[in-house]
Amino acid sequence: MGFPLERIVTFQSTGALGYGIEYAYSIQERQRLAALGGDKMMAMPAICDIGSESWRCKEAKLADAPGWGDLSDRGPMWEAATAICLLQAGVDILRMWHPKAVATVRNFIDEIWTGSR
Repeated sequence: MGFPLERIVTFQSTGALGYGIEYAYSIQERQRLAALGGDKMMAMPAICDIGSESWRCKEAKLADAPGWGDLSDRGPMWEAATAICLLQAGVDILRMWHPKAVATVRNFIDEIWTGSR
């Protein structure tokens, strides 16, 4: 097709925490292992749509569930936990929605990158 490889980003299915996260993690893990094995097509950056998948889960948005914690914290934490899990699987680009979730993930990245808190 003549499309330059440096303009390709892969997108695999994204499942939120508890809703297919094992499947999404496994796909990403296999993609990264193939890339490390020399497969140039699997070495492309991977993007995950964390925000929309996370906020579709009832745990992230159900207001009438006090046993699950405060709604204003629960949703962003659900999104952040999903993002961190997929980062550890090898995702390169995260598409996120909630500013609190983004801040949490940035803090996580800073901690693992620099080793400081």
